[in-house]
Amino acid sequence: MSRLTKKERAFCMSYLETGSVADAERYSGVRNGSKLLCREDICAEIKRLSDIQRKNLSALANAGLKRLAMGSIADAVSLIYMENPNVEELRNMDLFMISEIRRKDNSTEIKFFDRFKALGKLSEAENEGAVSIPFYDALEAGAAKLDKLNGD
Repeated sequence: MSRLTKKERAFCMSYLETGSVADAERYSGVRNGSKLLCREDICAEIKRLSDIQRKNLSALANAGLKRLAMGSIADAVSLIYMENPNVEELRNMDLFMISEIRRKDNSTEIKFFDRFKALGKLSEAENEGAVSIPFYDALEAGAAKLDKLNGD
C-alpha cells in the first residue's frame, strides 16, 4: 500500500463525514475523487476511519443509553419544586433523562425518556457487540459494491 498524501487523507475524512465525492473534493482540494475511491489504499483508509468512528459512536451511544436507563432523577425532582430557576441553576443540573418539561400556572410536568426502552437497546447492543449505525452500514455496503465492480 502507498502512503497517502495530506490531501488524500483529508479527502477520506471529508468523504466519510459528508458521503459526497463533490464535497470531499471541495474540502480536501483533490480532483477526481471518484477515481480515488477506486484505489485500494483510499478504500482501506476510509474503512479504517469508519471503524474508528463506529467504535467511538457506539461507545458514546452506550454511555448515553446507560445514563437514560440508570441516571438519577434527583435534579429533575428538585426542578419541580423550584419556583423560578435561573439559567445558571439549570446549567448545573443533570436533566439528561428528561424528554419534556411543561410549566402551567403553578405546576410543573416532567416526562422522562423510557428507561425500559433504554435498557432494551443496551441489551441489544451487548448481544450484537455494538450499536448499529445505519449510515456506516450503508457506507460499508457501498464500498462492497465498489469492490465487486472493480473485480476485487
